[in-house]
Formats: sequence, structure tokens, C-alpha cells
Amino acid sequence: MIPVSTAAQVRALDERAIRDLGIPGPVLMENAGRLATDVLLDLHGTAARQGVRVLCGRGNNGGDGWVMARHLALRGVPVRVAALPGPMSADCALNRGICERMGLVVDDDWQPGDDLGRGGAGLLVDALLGTGLASDLRGVVAAWVTRANASGLPILAVDLPTGLHADRGAPLGVAIRATSTVTFGRLKAGLLLEPGPDYCGQVIVADIGLDAATFLQAGLVPSPASDIGSCLGMPEPADIAAWLPVRPPGAHKGSSGHLAVVAGSAERAGAGVLACNAAMRAGAGLVTLFLPRQAWDRLGALRPEVMVEDLEALDPARFSALAVGPGVGGEPEVVERCRSLWRDAPVPAVFDADGLNALVGAFQPAPFPRLITPHPGEAGRLLAISAAEVQVDRLGALSALAAVAPTLLKGRHTLVSGSPPTVNPTGGASLATAGSGDVLTGLAGALLARGLPPSRAGCVAAFIHGYAAELCASELLVAGDLVEQIPRALQCVARRGPVLGRV
Repeated sequence: MIPVSTAAQVRALDERAIRDLGIPGPVLMENAGRLATDVLLDLHGTAARQGVRVLCGRGNNGGDGWVMARHLALRGVPVRVAALPGPMSADCALNRGICERMGLVVDDDWQPGDDLGRGGAGLLVDALLGTGLASDLRGVVAAWVTRANASGLPILAVDLPTGLHADRGAPLGVAIRATSTVTFGRLKAGLLLEPGPDYCGQVIVADIGLDAATFLQAGLVPSPASDIGSCLGMPEPADIAAWLPVRPPGAHKGSSGHLAVVAGSAERAGAGVLACNAAMRAGAGLVTLFLPRQAWDRLGALRPEVMVEDLEALDPARFSALAVGPGVGGEPEVVERCRSLWRDAPVPAVFDADGLNALVGAFQPAPFPRLITPHPGEAGRLLAISAAEVQVDRLGALSALAAVAPTLLKGRHTLVSGSPPTVNPTGGASLATAGSGDVLTGLAGALLARGLPPSRAGCVAAFIHGYAAELCASELLVAGDLVEQIPRALQCVARRGPVLGRV
């Protein structure tokens, strides 16, 4: 599991590396600047050869920028630094002095039209402010950020785009819109929470030496002053592989569970088809679809392995798990049925779509295992807030929902409740297509039927769902394409490489 941390947690890790391990601060800064330079030339080499303008603040983020300027100059890249005036941190001043003694051109003011002695810049480096910002940008920093965004040049942000809240992902007044971000030590939550990804571009994590502090032996050094843990975990393929249920050699179809799918209606029978087909592909031993008889003539795309029964015949106790809600509608009798299943079905169940809408006003803990999979609009309805409010504080919304039931909160970087919550690294905008959520419901239902607890089922389902989308040949996929890629995703997941660098 890849840790995702708050700004305070990363600062504590930095403090431990310096204080308890004895790694000098300038060494960490040198590592940061050198590694960021490597990333810059790897991602933006062509633009960099046209010239790089480094915007340096007064703190350690600015110090990283001074180190980058030095390494760029040593590699023959035209570089010029614009530095915010005023007192600097000791390590920042140290590296500014080195650059000045090297003869690098330094400006205490910056306009986008300034050249570098060999023409205009091809790339900007944002090393103005780091993770400590808590209030809106103003004055010269805000002016420089506005000019940088208006320049039309690609921007590489150092650790975090200036103006972006490190923990919430919210812009503080105005923020740099980076093409790429090199972040140090750990992923920061603000790079993953909305709308942070719109500001950070491609994210690369560079270990500057902080990870060594996690190996400190207990009892040999003072206890940390603050938590150096994580606020989120990002699962890797090996995590997912370890959690997948395994069929023993003597297994039979009943060993992998019997899932009842309550989905679809005369108008939206396809929702039930997609959920059931996905559940079969995800390894459920048996799947039965329950929907009104008037919808049965619309089930031509249903896999022949799926059984179909009249909705009135549903007895939840016969099944290993339930998947409830996609396409069932919002008629009063449907709402009451969904609420009854939420309260009384004595087996694990995943609720989605209309099944969640039915719980609005009656969203209370159930006595049996439950998983909910809302998108921001559905989450807002359950919490009596707007979808926009959910997106502004996705972790807060996840926590509020999880107080009632384990939750998979859909969206870019889907969140799943747990200790700590997980953030999903797979998938992308191609999943924004009709029926995608129905496939996810079937996936999660199959995993519940196969014995995974709700939060673990949600985490695995989100990963496999996103991975299946990545395996599709076209970004213009339809939900049925996802279903066909589920077996391949399950087979490949244990062999998949690290996901870092593609956040």
C-alpha cells in the first residue's frame, strides 16, 4: 500500500530524517532539486532546451528551485531565476549564494516577457511556496501565479503547485496550473482530492531520503512529535492480488457464492444485465437476477448462465449476498422494498443508484454487512448536502457516509472507507459512460458473495473496474466492454507494475 500523507505528516517525517537519522537539511534539499531536475528533463526536455525560468520563493521550496537552477545550468540548459524579495530560510539562502557565485542571472522581479539571454523561456518551474500555505495568496506571489498561468508555457511544480492546499486539494484564491508536479517523500492528499488533479497535472513521487526515517528503531530515538503515518492508502497490484478470493482445488459452483441481483425495470432492464454479466465475469459461482416480469423480454443480452426470477419471489436468506438498486426506479413500492432489504436482508449487500436514492431520509446503520457505492450526487442526497459540497470535502463526506455503512465514493480517484481509507489509482475519464456504475455494482456484489468484507470488496472492485477500463482498446468504451475485460484484469493484476508516476 502506497502511503498518502497530510502536509503535517510529511513535515514530521522530514523532521525525523534530519533530527533522528542525522541527514542534514541541505542534503535533503540537494536530493530534491537534483531529482526534480531529472524529472524535468525527462518529461519536458524539448521545452527545457528553449530555456527555463525558475520562480523561487523564500523558504525551502524556493531552495529546491535554486538547486534545480544550478543543475540545469550544469547540464547546459539556459536558465534564469526570478526570486521573491525578502528574508530567506537558511538552506534557501545557502543555495541562492551558490547560484550567484556561479554567475547565474537572478531577478528580484519577473514579467512573463523577460528573456533568458537566448530568447524566451520554454518552461517555467514553480518553486514559490510549498505545503505550508493555509490562507489565500495575495500580493506579489498571487501576481506571479497569475502571470505564470497566463504565460501559456508548460509549468513544472516543485512538491505542490503554489496556492493549492496540500490536504484538501482546494485552490487558495489563485493557484498554479501545473503541467506536471514532482512531489517529495510521499503523495500529498491535495494532489488527489478534488479539484487538486486539475492543478497538478502528471504527478511523480521522488524519494529524497525521507523513507529512511520510517526504519528508525523504537527506543533508540525520541518518539516523533507528531504522526508520520498516512491519511490515505493507495493499493498496489500486490495488495489487490493478496485480497482476491481463491478457489480451492475441490471447489464447486456454490463455493464461490450465490449473488442475487435486484436491478433493472421495464424501462432500464440493461442495468440488471450489466450487473449480472459483470458478477459472472468476476467469479460469482451463481447469479440470479430479480426484476419484474414485464422486463423479461428485454434481457436478450443477459448471459445464459444467469438465472432469472420474478421480483416477488425474492428470499434474501437463500443467497450469499445481494446487489441492489441499478435501474429499479423510484416508485413508492420500489422504495419500500429497497428500504426493507437494507434493514432486514440477513446477508451482505451492496446498494447503488436507485437503491441509494430509496434510502434518502432513512439512511441508518443496518444490522448486517452493507456497502454503498454513491457518486457525488447520490452521496449528497444521503447527507442532505449538494454534490458540490461533497466534492469540496470528499474525505469528510466519506467519513460521514462510512459512519452509517462502508462506502465507495465514486469519482476521479475513487475513495473507499477503511483504516485508513484507500484512494484508487486505476481508471480514468473513459469510465464516464452509461452503465459503468452497474458493472461496478456487479463486481462488488460478486466479491461480497465470494466472502470479502464490504470495505475490502469495495477496494478490490474499484481497482479491477478501473484496470478493466485501461485494458480496453479504446477510450470510447461502453460498459459492456468493461465486462469483457474483467477476467483479464483479474488475471493480470498480480503481475502489474507500480502505479506511481501515473497519478
